Amino acid sequence: MKKLIISLICTTTLLAAAATANAAKIGFAVDQGFGVTGQFDNINAFVGNDGISGDYIFEQGSFRKEIPFHYYIAGGAFIDWDDDKYGVRVPLGLTFPFATKWEAFGQVSPDLSYRDKQDDFKFSVSAALGLRYAF
Repeated sequence: MKKLIISLICTTTLLAAAATANAAKIGFAVDQGFGVTGQFDNINAFVGNDGISGDYIFEQGSFRKEIPFHYYIAGGAFIDWDDDKYGVRVPLGLTFPFATKWEAFGQVSPDLSYRDKQDDFKFSVSAALGLRYAF
C-alpha cells in the first residue's frame, strides 16, 4: 500500500510538472521497473513499480546531420524500494525522434547505491528504454 501511495504522489507530481514546463515529454519506459517517464526542460523523471529516479541533463547535443540520434549526459539519483536501496547515477543516453513529436530513448547508467539491510555500497550499471511524446 505504501508503494502505491508513493507512486501515485510521484505520478501526480510528474503530470503537474508537465503542465508547467516549457518543453514537456511524457511516455512509458523500463527503468526502475515499468512505469511513467517525463522530461521537463532539462529534467528527466521516472516513476515505476520498482522505484523512482530523477536526473538533471547537463549536456546534450546532436551528432552529424546524417546521424538521426541525439545524445545526453545527466546526473541524478534513484530509489529502488524493492531492494531497499538508493543512490546516485550518471545516465548516458541516446534519443531517436522517429515521428513528429515522438521519440524513443535508451540509456545506460553507472551508479553507486547503498543498501539499508546489508549496510554496504555497491557499484553497478543499469539500463533504460522508453518512448515519449512531446506536448
